Amino acid sequence: MKALLKRFFRSERGSIALKFALLVPGVALLSVGAIDLNGVHAAQNRLQGIADAAALAGASDLALATDGAPAVARADAYYRAELAEWSNPPTIKPSFELVERNGQRALKVRLEANRMSFFANMLPPGGWNFNSEAIASPMGLTPLCVLITGEVGAQVLNLTDTGRMTAPACMVHSNRDIDVQGGMITASAVQAVTSARGYISPVPNTGAAVIPDPFTGLNLDYAKTLKCTLEQILTSRVKVSVGVHYILPGRHCGGLEASGTAKVILQPGEHFFLSGHLVVSGGAKLDGTDVALFFDDGSKFEFKDQAVVNLTGRKRGQYAGIVMGSTRVNTQDFIISADHVRTLLGVIYVPAARLIVEGYQPVAQDSAWTVIVARSMLMKGSPSLIINANYQGSSVPVPEGVGPRANRSRLVE
Repeated sequence: MKALLKRFFRSERGSIALKFALLVPGVALLSVGAIDLNGVHAAQNRLQGIADAAALAGASDLALATDGAPAVARADAYYRAELAEWSNPPTIKPSFELVERNGQRALKVRLEANRMSFFANMLPPGGWNFNSEAIASPMGLTPLCVLITGEVGAQVLNLTDTGRMTAPACMVHSNRDIDVQGGMITASAVQAVTSARGYISPVPNTGAAVIPDPFTGLNLDYAKTLKCTLEQILTSRVKVSVGVHYILPGRHCGGLEASGTAKVILQPGEHFFLSGHLVVSGGAKLDGTDVALFFDDGSKFEFKDQAVVNLTGRKRGQYAGIVMGSTRVNTQDFIISADHVRTLLGVIYVPAARLIVEGYQPVAQDSAWTVIVARSMLMKGSPSLIINANYQGSSVPVPEGVGPRANRSRLVE
């Protein structure tokens, strides 16, 4: 027996089988684990693709500055559609959240997944847990061409009688209400922070996010340095009723009044109206190319009667893109009631004032593009305000913050 035991321990004939018996479970475990890990990796890649695409799909709806609900709904619908196409998907817990990235709203999509592991979820215990996350924001907004900045009091966009506002390729937005008591608004998009009523096409979005004044950085302190003395105000006022008059850019103390058959031509540059109004009435004409007209606290413009007005904004300089503007404390009513205001190419910027458009004829119809930024706006009578958006059809640049902004989205994280 002793000899037999010695021969058994010295024998190598069974070692291979023994080693094989010991190695097979480990090799099998590694093989199954590798297959499982490969499946997890493939599932995570697919999950990330769904998260990316859902975030991009939803972010496009943030372009209209709504409260974000449409963006979340679109992203959720996209996610569910993709999940329905996935055979044997992991268990997924989705979440959608509006966040801010670089000062802009974005949509965050997070998908938390659990996939069963081999050995009945024992390795690892509870199965494989992984997640995918994507954040997307719109690359731009629907072109903004009318912005009513007032947020308190009675600052609204108000149409009465039979007036019409037409902005077929851009957006009309009010930081408060839109009240169409008569007439109609038609635009590419219409939205209000509080309420919108009346004949508006398409159906307006309400509960929209506030759009801040895009020109808060614009220097409007010219009135502090371009002061007029009382004598200059009394003696420098221009009042014409016949003939052709060329007006150089710079300071205009006491204002300018054109009536009768007079024709006033504003030379290129900035024209600052101080302590006096710009009034064009009767059959007078006002022309200006490459000009920006600014009005201090005591000044305003008024176009009325049969006056003909054609103004094209500045092409260069700090006021590039502006055609008419006022200080931020000018609360007067700026009035367009003339029957032949054909061209207002550029931005009309009266951040603390009310813009009134009245009369019976089309306004701004010959402008390649027009943008209005006002504290409030009133249309009455039966004028037709036409807000064109042919931004490429003019040498007047569109200031940043308004105008053309492509409605696309991009991943930011």
